[in-house]
Amino acid sequence: MAAASEFIWRILQQNTPAERTNRPQVFLFVDQESQYIAYVVNNEVHFNDDYIENIKGDIKWDFNGVLFHEMSHIWQNGIGKAPGGVIEGIADYVRLKANYIPAHWVKAGGGDRWDQGYDITARFLDYCNGLRNGFVAELNKKMKDGYNDIYFVDLLGKNVNQLWTDYKAKFTN
Repeated sequence: MAAASEFIWRILQQNTPAERTNRPQVFLFVDQESQYIAYVVNNEVHFNDDYIENIKGDIKWDFNGVLFHEMSHIWQNGIGKAPGGVIEGIADYVRLKANYIPAHWVKAGGGDRWDQGYDITARFLDYCNGLRNGFVAELNKKMKDGYNDIYFVDLLGKNVNQLWTDYKAKFTN
């Protein structure tokens, strides 16, 4: 969990404790009766034991991918203030940058909406970060007090729908 936290702090440019969510301790639980693969509540990461038991292939790699995603929720801004698709997209963006990319993820350019969440939004955020290095970290910083689509204009000079159109065009060809 320490390695995941340090990686996330680098990606989100949370270089000092003052720039991070105040979480002196983070706990990991394995739940027997959960409907989710994994989830976060405050400073707790919960994994479903059936998920762990049924991992096929490289258990450590698969587990770490989910762990990096969930640990992102521990450290990211905007929880409860930003749309779920954005929150989940940032968490999967961290997973993408950590190179824990499952085979079932969409390829770059996939998806119907930029804010569908998870892998679709992660790929779009990666595109945006390519336009401005540090974009995702800056977006996360802005989300400390909430969320607004205008952040894309502030940071990239275009509205999010235009960026989505540009992104789709880049990967359709």
